[in-house]
Amino acid sequence: MKIYLTNLGKYNEGDLVGEWLELPATEKEIEESLKRIGIDGVNYEEYFITDYEDSIFKIEEYSNLEFLNEIAEKIENLNDDEKIIFEYLKDYLNYDFEKAFEIIENQDYLYYADVKNEEDLGEAISEDWEIPENLINYIDYEAIGRDATFENWDIYKNIAICLY
Repeated sequence: MKIYLTNLGKYNEGDLVGEWLELPATEKEIEESLKRIGIDGVNYEEYFITDYEDSIFKIEEYSNLEFLNEIAEKIENLNDDEKIIFEYLKDYLNYDFEKAFEIIENQDYLYYADVKNEEDLGEAISEDWEIPENLINYIDYEAIGRDATFENWDIYKNIAICLY
């Protein structure tokens, strides 16, 4: 994820002084970035975030930089499906960061990838069943998937997710 750090004091004086910072970053990289935008702890002490890119969650302008860096490190260690599940937990269900990471770390969920609709969900669920060959053509996968969405399954960005 990338954030655009801006010197708040300079901004209030009418100057836009800032730069992009790639997270996660080392402590030294953060210090150097703050120094380059004029945050010296004497004349200018405060920064804010005026833009961000490549983030799977919303970043507020006064977010804590150390906290964002920790989150970026954790997200970097997630696989692609886990990133979508994290986004689902954080932005769709409004879980806080700690709870979202706890669910992922404890694997307190079931999921199926490549699920675009209720019919795909029904097919994915039924793959765990032993259905006699002569009945396969009579299975209503869409109805199974629709019922599953009534039973705590959600489809989010082509992944079906059910929390325990």
